[in-house]
Amino acid sequence: MGNKNVTRLVVIAMMAAISYVLLLFSFPVLPGFSFLKIDFANVPILITMLIYGPGAGIATTAIAGLLDVVTKDSSLVGIIGIVANFLATMCFALPIYYAVKKHVGEKLSRQVRYVIQGIVVGTLLMAVFMSLANLFVLLPLYFKLVSFQINLSTLKMVLYGVLPFNIIKGVIVGIAVGIIYARMVPWLQTRFQVTRQARR
Repeated sequence: MGNKNVTRLVVIAMMAAISYVLLLFSFPVLPGFSFLKIDFANVPILITMLIYGPGAGIATTAIAGLLDVVTKDSSLVGIIGIVANFLATMCFALPIYYAVKKHVGEKLSRQVRYVIQGIVVGTLLMAVFMSLANLFVLLPLYFKLVSFQINLSTLKMVLYGVLPFNIIKGVIVGIAVGIIYARMVPWLQTRFQVTRQARR
């Protein structure tokens, strides 16, 4: 295994560990839906995607989720939560990655525009997809496993909880992503130029 592959694996493992730690510092934002919590675990995952591509980001998300299952909750309910987090992360991070990947070598002002576009698309995709996934699969399965009864219907939980939560999460995490990305631009541009020269 070459040095580049070793470095790649080390970075993925390190980012997965950071993502897992960030999962521990989550906080609720909607009254009455304390189980819906925001964290910044997506940030190191997106950084990994920008450096090594979507495959590395997916691997980072999977490893962080596995760590969460092993250390916190290995029950079916815990696994459902990890699956939901994985799907939400992919919905949010992939549009940002594909929005900026072809524009890393451009001016910062142009890159910011593409980052914002990616965050908007990622937030909307996450909100819509996770609303549908919770409405038809995740919430019904969750309530069946925990035998938990609530006064709200599944549809109302999605409309009043899941949908606004994912929009708020996209905005908050998106701001963090934008700030960190702006600081990464010089390094990403250098790496882009080196990679392009190596391909010639």
